[in-house]
Amino acid sequence: MTIDVVRKTFTDWAPRYDATHAWLPYRRKARLALDVQRGDHVLDLACGTGLNFPHLRGLVGGEGHITGVDLVPAMLDIARQRIAQHGWRNVQVREADAARLPFPDASFDRAICSYSMNIIPDYMQAIAEVERLLVRGGRFVVLDIKLNDSILTRWPKLTPFFVRAMHICMVDITHQPIDKLRRVFADVQVREHWRGFFFIAVGIKG
Repeated sequence: MTIDVVRKTFTDWAPRYDATHAWLPYRRKARLALDVQRGDHVLDLACGTGLNFPHLRGLVGGEGHITGVDLVPAMLDIARQRIAQHGWRNVQVREADAARLPFPDASFDRAICSYSMNIIPDYMQAIAEVERLLVRGGRFVVLDIKLNDSILTRWPKLTPFFVRAMHICMVDITHQPIDKLRRVFADVQVREHWRGFFFIAVGIKG
């Protein structure tokens, strides 16, 4: 899977992304796991159309700031429409590769990545980039799916559906984001949901 393939896939998908992805569960749990404080600067990595923005905006308050980053201009166009519609002056988006983020060290208090870490081609470098951008004690929350042999044996009847859905969504099931988080962050806590198919991982920068 390459950046060009991901960009083309989600450019085509952008007009119907909200309809097909907004229903995915545990988004609110993941945002709350950030433990956002009013006034925090929050990075929404691979923000897509900005589905996290309304809740994050409520958490940081008017004095905080949210920066969404995504690889796909068509997704960001929809995110900008969402920002303009609500008149959010403290929410912005940038086009960038998650593995090469255009911000200085220690720029953010919190970071979140929802249902994208298994899609980002160079996900290991993306995790390292987030660690670089966080202040000491900052939190990085990853919400994603885990599709391996152990999971598939628990859901044998649904296995064909899972595999096809992951292929359509460009999910690379060989990615191991939890393992990489544990190599990069001093403290990592993982909570599994739906018998291990979904997980929320919280990395805290030492």
